[in-house]
Amino acid sequence: MIKLKIIPLLLVFSQLLFSQPREFSKLDREKNVTFNEKIFYSYWLNPVQFDENLILNYNIRYDFLLFEKVQNSKSASDTFQARIKVMLELESPDLFIPIRNIEEVTIKTKDFEQTISKKFFYTSNFSIKVPAKKYKATLTIIDQVRNKEFNFKPFEIDLEDTTNFQTIFIKESDYKLLFSQELRNRFHNFLPFSSEKYLLILPDKEFFNEITIKDNFVKYDLKRKENVGLRYSIYNIDTLDLIEGVYDLIWKGTNKNFKKFSVLWIDKPEYLKTLDLAIKIMGYLFEDKEVLNKNFIDKAEQNRKFFELWKKYDPTPLTPFNELMAEFYNRADYASVQFKTVSEPDGAQTDRGKIFIIYGYPATIERSFLKDGRSVEVWTYNTNKNLKFTFVDENKNGNFRLQK
Repeated sequence: MIKLKIIPLLLVFSQLLFSQPREFSKLDREKNVTFNEKIFYSYWLNPVQFDENLILNYNIRYDFLLFEKVQNSKSASDTFQARIKVMLELESPDLFIPIRNIEEVTIKTKDFEQTISKKFFYTSNFSIKVPAKKYKATLTIIDQVRNKEFNFKPFEIDLEDTTNFQTIFIKESDYKLLFSQELRNRFHNFLPFSSEKYLLILPDKEFFNEITIKDNFVKYDLKRKENVGLRYSIYNIDTLDLIEGVYDLIWKGTNKNFKKFSVLWIDKPEYLKTLDLAIKIMGYLFEDKEVLNKNFIDKAEQNRKFFELWKKYDPTPLTPFNELMAEFYNRADYASVQFKTVSEPDGAQTDRGKIFIIYGYPATIERSFLKDGRSVEVWTYNTNKNLKFTFVDENKNGNFRLQK
């Protein structure tokens, strides 16, 4: 039988690591940058609520950029700033000159922790009206502090075919903003995997009255929400078990009747990005995880089984996002760095890391030394049982061992 140990809530603390900006003698270029959780974009073709026929928003996570410290003579606190240039270029065979849009901006913060955070993004958009043609689009981001250019792989934008569309996902809480200018920065072409509830937005066409969403493991038939005058087909999808992966969107009534979309976990814990490692430390909670070590057809099947195992202990079982699992692996990320040693480079697999992942940050940590010079740490948790754990640096190398 699988048993789950109780995990207290944790306030995760980030270690602040200061660095100096690098200098480059010339522009350093990185081509064909792939879509990732630190920099990503989405675009909306022919949005009926706006005058422009193309809206492309982009998101840049703060820890992707290099922030430089700027001393302020008028203030005791320092300011950290990043400077970026973002360019969208649209090329078409019958255009002599490409259509270019450029934005330059300085991002400022007084909190250094924000500059290395996974939670803070700079978000903006290009909203333009262009001739209805097929374009090759190129999005370029220049980090002007380190003089480095990032070019996304070129992608096609087809405004010539009026039936062409992109899947649009918005937060359920942003539903009231559907016709607001604020929505320009708040939509995605992919479904973010998170605790937030999302809606799927499609064109207001009769063949979108009913759709199917499926992959090799799940299949859902959906009817659009009743709406009056919104000029869109809108679907509730927050209760669908759509974990990370690629899904087919299928409809009837046109020659081309399917489109693929992705579910992406934007702030996914680093530890979850390597499934074998994620499974390994599940033993801290589950006495039997061998079901995940059997032979699977592929990684997708193993990943689905992994999520199913965690689902049994999901505090919000009616939604696909599992807050308990996310918290567990966020703790693993913290422990991996905070408790690593020379002999164990992954701090999540040390004794202190294991206790931290299970119980969270202790209420108090008492440090002392034994007569032979070995370090001792006593962690105390203010729980009903007033838990205490004693760790000793047995070999004086920083690798503290839990004392029985």
